[in-house]
Amino acid sequence: CTNSIKTRSTSEEEMRFNETLEDHMSSVENYLMDIHGVAVDYDPMGLDEYWIDDKVVTINDTRQKQEQLFVLLHEAGHVILRESPDFEKMCPHARNSKIEVLKEEIFAWEEARKLASMLGIDLGEDWDRHVRHAITKYVRWTQI
Repeated sequence: CTNSIKTRSTSEEEMRFNETLEDHMSSVENYLMDIHGVAVDYDPMGLDEYWIDDKVVTINDTRQKQEQLFVLLHEAGHVILRESPDFEKMCPHARNSKIEVLKEEIFAWEEARKLASMLGIDLGEDWDRHVRHAITKYVRWTQI
């Protein structure tokens, strides 16, 4: 009897956690649409990218919700950067240089963190691990 109560409680906690993640994702989606006119498309074939010309962020929806939120925030960071009047000064030649791409990626993670704070999204320790992992992949890519 105790086990079923514990299992039920865990399930309810997981459900509340997922609802919170979805609420956070909705907040980011609303921000992107209302402030930047950028739509979000969740798709199993989503490439986790910001399509500048189409004003669409695609998110691979086969990932865990938490990872989707982190990726969505990161792509929102790209939107914020790309619409900044200082973008060309911050990341000159961003499309032509691996180092400039790396700079943009790092700046996008920082903009994502600021956006999460502004929207009241608590990122937790998983965020730090996710960001370190993502940046490490880009650092390795610059060395190829």
